[in-house]
Amino acid sequence: MTTVYVDHDAIVEGARSASRPDEGSLRSLGFLLEAGHEVILVVEPGHEPRPAPIRDWATIGVGNVPLRPDHPSWYLTTEVDRCRGRSAHLRTVLIGLSPAAAAIHRCDTLARDVPAAVLEILAAEAMRP
Repeated sequence: MTTVYVDHDAIVEGARSASRPDEGSLRSLGFLLEAGHEVILVVEPGHEPRPAPIRDWATIGVGNVPLRPDHPSWYLTTEVDRCRGRSAHLRTVLIGLSPAAAAIHRCDTLARDVPAAVLEILAAEAMRP
């Protein structure tokens, strides 16, 4: 089993308003659950995850993702700075726009959205010996 940490902002349309989920993102995360992975939604301390139905199927993790998880894990984030300082056991995926060409890339990979990141995770897991 692989643990997949997902920033709350990555699954919400219009992260500024945090008003409604991206249905494609939720459906894609459901594929991870069906494949036997654990999905942990990462929320800031004191914030309530939206939408409420997420609480029915995802574990809610408050605060930070572990720097050195005990087993291979993934972290989907919208902030490049959150990729820094992670161990090889935690593969990081930057969701959304890629940083400028001259920027230092700290994330392991880039994906345009959560569904694309989920496809990458499933493909990588299928290729793992």
